[in-house]
Amino acid sequence: MPIGAWYGPSTAWLVACAIMPSIKTGAHMPIELGVYPTIQPDTALGQALVAFFDVLEPIFADGENGVFQVIVFGGCAVHVHTQARGSADVDAEVASHGYADKKEVIGLLDDDAYLFADEAGVSQILELDPGFNTTLGPLHEDYEDRVIRLVTQSGVDNVEVYIAGAMDVAISKLGRFGERDQSDIQALLRLPNVEVEEFERLAREAIDYYVGSHLPIKGNLNVVLDDYHNGG
Repeated sequence: MPIGAWYGPSTAWLVACAIMPSIKTGAHMPIELGVYPTIQPDTALGQALVAFFDVLEPIFADGENGVFQVIVFGGCAVHVHTQARGSADVDAEVASHGYADKKEVIGLLDDDAYLFADEAGVSQILELDPGFNTTLGPLHEDYEDRVIRLVTQSGVDNVEVYIAGAMDVAISKLGRFGERDQSDIQALLRLPNVEVEEFERLAREAIDYYVGSHLPIKGNLNVVLDDYHNGG
């Protein structure tokens, strides 16, 4: 099977790729036209992430269904931001499916997987996991204002791929807060364009309207800040 190929979900190598199941209806585009920061996905995983959404060509290429926009969170977002993590575990929110039938969009994304080779030549697969939802963890309400557009975009017209901002990815990881999440947060906070004071402000605001219990999330935030200031 050629590298960079589409194939069904039965193959053994599985790397989870999640798309928010409750896709917004109508032609609303929450990511407004404008000038956004950009980042080049110049690793094998970053390039595969963009190509993954080429499967939507039958729906969006002719422009009749408007624009598809997706915002990537999770492990792939961490990797694109820092290149410090090799995981291809992707969580993403569909910000707009234009005028297309959401069931058709989900069907194309859910039925296929994308095969690529990492830098070591090992075959990996991007595949959908419909269980991801941005409400499962804390997230600032203005996260769409801080999205970053990938320099390399899908080869399909009207398909736009964005990465959630580093601080918003870090905030979203305060919920589960496993060891990997904690190391991811520290890597994100040490990026040159991230100010820890701004991260703390946004995180505390996000916690204030988080639907779950606030106490453990505040405790996780305190751990993050202590580790950061102590060189963790």
